[in-house]
Amino acid sequence: MKIIGKFYDKISLAVVFLTVTTVYIFEFLGEQENISTSNFGLSSHSWDRESSGIIFKTDITNQLMPGEHIYFHHEDLNLTKAEISEINFKRRDVISIQLNSGDQISGRVKQKEGLVFTKKWKSVNSPVLIDVDGKTKPVQMRTISRIKGNPEYVLDEQVDLTQIEDMQPFFYQRIPSSNFVYESTKRPQWMNIDTDNNESIFDLFTPPLIYLIEGKLTTTLPDAPIEEEEKEPFGATITSFEKIPYRFRLSSWIGDSPYIEDTEQTKKSGRVVRNRLQVDGVYELIEDPKPGRPSLVKVDENSSKKRLTLKYFTVQNINQKNGGVKPVGRALLEDHLIGKKPFEVNSLMDNVFLGQFKIGLSFKIKKEDSMEVFISDSDGGKEIEYNGRKYLVRSLDGEKKSVVLRKISSIPSQSEDLELISP
Repeated sequence: MKIIGKFYDKISLAVVFLTVTTVYIFEFLGEQENISTSNFGLSSHSWDRESSGIIFKTDITNQLMPGEHIYFHHEDLNLTKAEISEINFKRRDVISIQLNSGDQISGRVKQKEGLVFTKKWKSVNSPVLIDVDGKTKPVQMRTISRIKGNPEYVLDEQVDLTQIEDMQPFFYQRIPSSNFVYESTKRPQWMNIDTDNNESIFDLFTPPLIYLIEGKLTTTLPDAPIEEEEKEPFGATITSFEKIPYRFRLSSWIGDSPYIEDTEQTKKSGRVVRNRLQVDGVYELIEDPKPGRPSLVKVDENSSKKRLTLKYFTVQNINQKNGGVKPVGRALLEDHLIGKKPFEVNSLMDNVFLGQFKIGLSFKIKKEDSMEVFISDSDGGKEIEYNGRKYLVRSLDGEKKSVVLRKISSIPSQSEDLELISP
């Protein structure tokens, strides 16, 4: 009892130390058998604050993922952990991807906008593009288990930067238990050099290789230039441009009522299809009329199916060059489908042109089979698919005989617009 009383203070201090050590081990080992740690004593790192949170950057390679933590060392030996909400890689960053299958893919980030992993990366459908030996390899995010590299770490927005920016940061990462090797914490001893052996302290170092690059000395060789993939041709050309005459023309009249011929039905049925109209009459178009029946049927002015309205009709005598007089019928029509202002058709006109046209397009890329498509002036916004590629008709111009197509990419910033002009 005297011995215990004599060393009571030392025994109490030992018990406290063992208790703290036990709590420390259970706190950080948890469910992990072994932990690999990295600190930043010999590394460079930086802090920044952006709208997305606190940005932490270091030159030490790690494989921490969103949802895991970076720990910060207090002077009182306690640790504070900060959760990682995102990791960001820039274009051309070197990364190593561990797949769920156990396979590993190493290369450089291909996306121009870089690569972002959030806590929900496994539910993202867009692929990760990796440059592997000059070839682009897509990897689905949901197949990725872990990614190794030097990203920017975005910490949880609740982290107080003023409390941790001067603390020592640590990485704690899982490693397989079979690879765990216990290393003694015994401090190494520096032995004095035996000067009798005539040895120099510089024998401890390997002489560096020095290169002369563009007139400057350097210890590292520059990276070899990376060849970008050959850009795929746009793949579309204009093959034809054709003006389309207006469907209806004035063929004859009786009194104050003109006869309007439906040229499309005439061509389709092989017989002349005429429609007798009345001034201020509103008519619906019948696309497949019965034989001998007109293709324009009178309807109410408020009908949603109205197509044509006869606004005005007159007959004028026109002087001829030979001195005679020829009667000419003149009708003022409004076409509700075209949506233009009322326009004139008369019996002297074989064809009436209202700016309607048809464009022939040809699609051909490398050795793939070609495809021919025809579009009209009303096909703005139409989508055309060619061998898995999609093209959008953005606009058409009858005066320039041109069409603007957009070749749609899965990455919006890489979509390409091109104006094609008929020769």
